[in-house]
Amino acid sequence: MDTYSKLEGLFIPSVTPFDDKLALDLKSLERLARYQASIDGVSGLVSCARIGEGTVLRPEEKLEVHQAMGEAAHTCGKLHMATIAPQSTADAIGTLSKLESMPVDAVMIFPPLLFAWGKVGGDLKLRFFEDVTKSTTLPIVLFQIPVQSYWYDPETITRIAALPGVIAFKEASFSIDLFSETCRQLKANARKMRVLTGNDRFVGRSYELGAVGALIGVANLAVDRWVALDKAGRRGDYAGALAIQEELKELSEIVFVEPIVEAVARIKAILQDEGLIATAAVRPPQMGISAVEKQKLLHSYRELRAAVA
Repeated sequence: MDTYSKLEGLFIPSVTPFDDKLALDLKSLERLARYQASIDGVSGLVSCARIGEGTVLRPEEKLEVHQAMGEAAHTCGKLHMATIAPQSTADAIGTLSKLESMPVDAVMIFPPLLFAWGKVGGDLKLRFFEDVTKSTTLPIVLFQIPVQSYWYDPETITRIAALPGVIAFKEASFSIDLFSETCRQLKANARKMRVLTGNDRFVGRSYELGAVGALIGVANLAVDRWVALDKAGRRGDYAGALAIQEELKELSEIVFVEPIVEAVARIKAILQDEGLIATAAVRPPQMGISAVEKQKLLHSYRELRAAVA
């Protein structure tokens, strides 16, 4: 079975653990990755995404993280998707060439900064992916981030989806209208692109609209329930998926309370409490959460887990 056929289900963009001196904690990373990848119903892991603090990792550190997470995922028979955030076509091509020799099954590309520089048409975005896909054998995954100035419009997505090698799309616009229209146009144009929802607010509904899986940072926590939601959605039990979504609503709210930028710190605090990582440290400019917030967070999470046990 090829990567395209397997690119469905629940994908976890794992956090990247640091030690008390903010250096990479590869021991914790390997422990966490092996734990997550071993869970039945998890389709794969994603390295160096936003939740994985890819934006604060040095290039050489990212390669270490990609390698460690890829090995852990493959050991458990799961997929590994590496995330890159190139600033130019040459940057993307250079990074992809390094990833080709690593345990990487697909690469998710954050939109380059230039995509948000004024009114950027679809031709420029299409040209970027034309050049990138010609340079690599690795399958490519688009990323729709929740920033309107970066959004790919449905027509442009449909054009990019026709390129050989572009196999999936993480749709995380948080706009149900944009999500719906994108899925509609992909279907109307017979595009085979797989849609993975990144919309925490309507994960359950996403399956009814066309998603074949989910790629969400909050799935670092309560993995069993996100697996259950994903399985319900993919078998067409949309009511069941929505019920689990409602059950998990409180979890999303305690993790993504403002400032949302500290969501990583909240996830890490819970993972540390569960013994999966050694510290909850995050790198600046993130500030982390206070001891008071951490205490309240852990109390809320334990109550939530007890309620659905």
